[in-house]
Amino acid sequence: MTKRWVSLDVFRGMTMAAMVLVNNPGDWNYVLPPLRHAAWHGCTPTDCIFPFFLFIMGVAIPLTRRLTPQRILRRTGILIGLGLLLNGFPTYDWSRLRLLGVLQRIGLCYLGATVVYQWTPTWQRRAIMVSLLVGHALLLTAVPVPGGGIDPLTPTGNWGAWLDRQIFSPQHLYPLAPFFGQGDPESLLGTLPALVTVLLGLEAGLWLQRGGSTSSLALGGLSLLVLGYGWGTVLPWNKPLWTGSYVLWTGGWACLILAGLYAWVEERGRQGWCWPWVVLGRNALVLFVGAGLLGRSLRFYRVGETPLVTWLFEQAFLPWLGPWWGSLGFALAMVALWWVALYGLDRWGIWLRV
Repeated sequence: MTKRWVSLDVFRGMTMAAMVLVNNPGDWNYVLPPLRHAAWHGCTPTDCIFPFFLFIMGVAIPLTRRLTPQRILRRTGILIGLGLLLNGFPTYDWSRLRLLGVLQRIGLCYLGATVVYQWTPTWQRRAIMVSLLVGHALLLTAVPVPGGGIDPLTPTGNWGAWLDRQIFSPQHLYPLAPFFGQGDPESLLGTLPALVTVLLGLEAGLWLQRGGSTSSLALGGLSLLVLGYGWGTVLPWNKPLWTGSYVLWTGGWACLILAGLYAWVEERGRQGWCWPWVVLGRNALVLFVGAGLLGRSLRFYRVGETPLVTWLFEQAFLPWLGPWWGSLGFALAMVALWWVALYGLDRWGIWLRV
């Protein structure tokens, strides 16, 4: 790496903390609205977490040295492999293994973004971004889905779900609502506009690396918000579909956050408050995989007939905090637990990356 941006580690650490918080309530029946995904159309704060991951990855790409084809392919393969590891844990029933997922999309987007960055000039890169968003939107709204219904933007009636069904059998797709094996929230088609989210981060990283002002970056973020809001009146924000309006809306917020953090931390040198977030941000992959494995273990293993997560919630949080705050307290305890674990790794100088 070149000079490491503390502000980027902070942004990554905040995003990781938010991920652990929303993925680990004590009881899924008692989750505060901002900590839930939108039911379908819409964008809650929780729906910003995944695009922030991708945006941050894009920012980091021009800061990375020696992006050789071997390293790019190696990192892509490891990310996809870790995604399959998480999807199969703990039973590893290969006949029903979900093949798509968050890390799989991150790996594919990383591969696409590094290829675009290394082998296309700036004007072509930006043309690719516009073409992907416009082409994806036209496909979703203007081209009839084979055998589809009246609304092409339903969970199982959209082009992404149709394509996934042609490539994967139902037992390898997302089994729960609203897809029930007939589609996937990380569809292959949705990876194309998700790539634009990474490229937006790449553009932001290049801008700051080359001495561009944070005020201009913030202005760019505001412009994306206006465009995303306006487009959202025609093509709704939708995370599973990764619509173009959703790309611009979440990308605008990511630009504003990055501009604010970079100005405060890198330019003004206000770093004293950063270290708790840096602890999480520097070992983000360890946290992502570890939190995923622990969360699945707590739901899989039981105390009698009760899942371990429910037993812990009912014994340690529900009696004195009640259902709503107890559920939130459990999630905050999970964040704290992982912070302590990663603080130990940070003190020992252990930072695991791929």
